[in-house]
Amino acid sequence: MVWAGVMSDGKKSPLIFVPEGVKINKEVYLSMLNDQVLPWIKAEYGETFFTFQQDSAPAHGSKLVQEWCKQNFPAFWDKFTWPPSSPDLNVMDFSM
Repeated sequence: MVWAGVMSDGKKSPLIFVPEGVKINKEVYLSMLNDQVLPWIKAEYGETFFTFQQDSAPAHGSKLVQEWCKQNFPAFWDKFTWPPSSPDLNVMDFSM
């Protein structure tokens, strides 16, 4: 699996490759966010305000990940804010 982020200004995060056979659960996903995603965002944007949006993959909706995101991202759409049919309203559709 590969994880990537695309920002509204067109910048793209480095690709994060997950080794074959590794199941993306809440612990693996949280490790990616903490060890790779957040440091990249801080290096690129400093204290700039941004909204972090993700889809409804099981690891994204876990209580552990939701709480971590609320504490670490200035504006975070939690699973109760996600649109009911998010692919139709996904920022990625309009940003790339």
